[in-house]
Amino acid sequence: VHGIHLKNFAKRAYTLHPHGVRYTKENEGALYPDNTNHSQKKDDAVQPGEQYVYKWDVTEDHGPAEGDSNCLTRIYHSHIDAPKDVASGLIGALITCRKGVQLSVMMRLKKY
Repeated sequence: VHGIHLKNFAKRAYTLHPHGVRYTKENEGALYPDNTNHSQKKDDAVQPGEQYVYKWDVTEDHGPAEGDSNCLTRIYHSHIDAPKDVASGLIGALITCRKGVQLSVMMRLKKY
């Protein structure tokens, strides 16, 4: 399980919603009517000045499969107003690699 820390320095609420990893309801970063209680909604809107640590799990079944390249690229984005948030730049690459590969990729990138 990986902890992803979001501290909101912006002027409106944002979240982090991942694609291609495993997460619990409290860590999906998506605001919608779902009949959950207050403690399960803390990830749904990180207000200005607030912070939240999302917990995402990258399991083998969410990583590269046989025949895939060593790393897969997925995305994460804010899910408050997804089209507006993405257009504002709140989107990024979420790269998952086979065990042992990520370090070698990072070492190669350091050379540049």
